Amino acid sequence: AKLGEGDQRWIVEERKDGANVHGWHWVEKDCKEWTRVFFESEFVCGCGDDLGDDDGEKQSSFLDDDDDANGVRFVKPLRITGEAYLNQRKGKIIPGYELELSIDYELEGERVGTMVLPYVSDENRGEDTEVKFSPKDESEKAKKAKRWIEEKSGKEKVREVVKKWEEEMARGTPALAAKTSGENGSDSANSDRATEEAAAKQKPKQTTAKGKTEHEYKSAPLSTKYHTIKIKEKFLCRATDVCEALLDPRRVMHFTRTKCTGQKGVGKFEMFDGSVRGETITFIDGERIVQKWRFNSWVPDHYSTVTMVLKEPEPGNCILELTQTDVPEADAHGNENVVEVTENGWKNLIFARIRNAFGYGANL
Repeated sequence: AKLGEGDQRWIVEERKDGANVHGWHWVEKDCKEWTRVFFESEFVCGCGDDLGDDDGEKQSSFLDDDDDANGVRFVKPLRITGEAYLNQRKGKIIPGYELELSIDYELEGERVGTMVLPYVSDENRGEDTEVKFSPKDESEKAKKAKRWIEEKSGKEKVREVVKKWEEEMARGTPALAAKTSGENGSDSANSDRATEEAAAKQKPKQTTAKGKTEHEYKSAPLSTKYHTIKIKEKFLCRATDVCEALLDPRRVMHFTRTKCTGQKGVGKFEMFDGSVRGETITFIDGERIVQKWRFNSWVPDHYSTVTMVLKEPEPGNCILELTQTDVPEADAHGNENVVEVTENGWKNLIFARIRNAFGYGANL
């Protein structure tokens, strides 16, 4: 293709009907408003499905199972900052969020303090969320409210709501709710049934080999497709110099700036602090290197095969042709960018750095 025109084989055009067939493309949904409604519903109404009146009046005592009329109650509005969203591609749901929530609480009709969840993040999912109840002053009523919250295990109840919200996000409930609402209007029966079906599909699976529970967004079947990468590189040096740069652990550590193990010859190796590992099974100095090769993030025990053929059309001018077969489409976590990451690693983190570090054609 000519410069600026692009190659039509690589251009992906939007469908006229706007359809995202098979969920192939990334779809992101903003869930911040849904999150506000969810927590307000849980804290203010204590019912989980209705916010009650819009005038900010208290509806029930979330903190007290006995609904003590003199107990501490949360009052609207709930304040929320940060972001919450769902990403979906090819049936996999990936929630992301980093939020700070706050809501006032009252005792006997008087606002006496504020509850704050300073950091609700997907990276801390499953851990106990930090919960702070901060009295607005040193009044006797504010102190009474604090004692009451402690007696009713207020922090533990709030954490239960956060965990419930995390589970709903992992199931993709916000996106499902929006979809069923648009298709069925006020038909709550259909919405509830769809939610239950989605929840059943997204339940965590138990991995018998490891005894660990997978996250819901990883429960969709991983792709079993495998790909081949082909790369051609040029170096201004002898072919034996390239072999030494690729296999000698001292040279590998020099251009990667990470811990590496191995030898110039057959045997096992590790690179990039163990992120890449494998075994050199064939080595002919200056001519051929064959390796079993994998990223640590790939499905356990799966190795690709890397074959590097080196030629010297003339002394000091080396051509390396790399072919890597059985590269998985997805890693063990469901990320489907393995081919791109692997190819970029060879080109920019290995070959380009070798040229720059040892002067084997830095300007190529």
